[in-house]
Amino acid sequence: MFNPDSPYSEPGFGAWKQVLEALPLSEVLIREAEPTAQDGRWMRWMQADCESTNIHSVEDNVSKIGQQLVLLAEIVDYPVGFCCVLAGRTDSDPLFIQLVAVVPSARRRGVGLALLSSAADWQPERNIAMATLDDNVDARRLNERFAQSIGKNIRRVPVRRFRPSDLGLARGERHHPWLIDRRQQDAD
Repeated sequence: MFNPDSPYSEPGFGAWKQVLEALPLSEVLIREAEPTAQDGRWMRWMQADCESTNIHSVEDNVSKIGQQLVLLAEIVDYPVGFCCVLAGRTDSDPLFIQLVAVVPSARRRGVGLALLSSAADWQPERNIAMATLDDNVDARRLNERFAQSIGKNIRRVPVRRFRPSDLGLARGERHHPWLIDRRQQDAD
């Protein structure tokens, strides 16, 4: 029986999972998500496959795509990751990386780094803020590799430096914010 609240029983989810398990080593393509039911569904399925993300309805995902930048990562036309990005309210505010999610079968292929690089290219004049849990070593390593890839340093900043909603956090989440200052000239 079809359960509308479960992405696992949606038509096509099983076939998508099978393709993911057999993905070839191919180049990652990054594109802007479109506010369509199909891209909202791809996001829902990736949310279901990633253990650390909340699963949202297709409609909620389409709404998010319409309100901010959402990037999709694809390998041979199959979505394998996404990144939600929000530009700060003022020109001096950073670019907020709210979420980077990559399905387990596509990890360690450069997908997360490609998503972060594309997000940074969207508004290159802005600093970049993100948040991680202290015990999420993989996310912290990814953020450090990303900062290094753009020739900048990442540093921990005080918890109250940014609004939790700008970082994509709900009240009470215990993430710690980080900042990549792209305006500051690094010392030689």
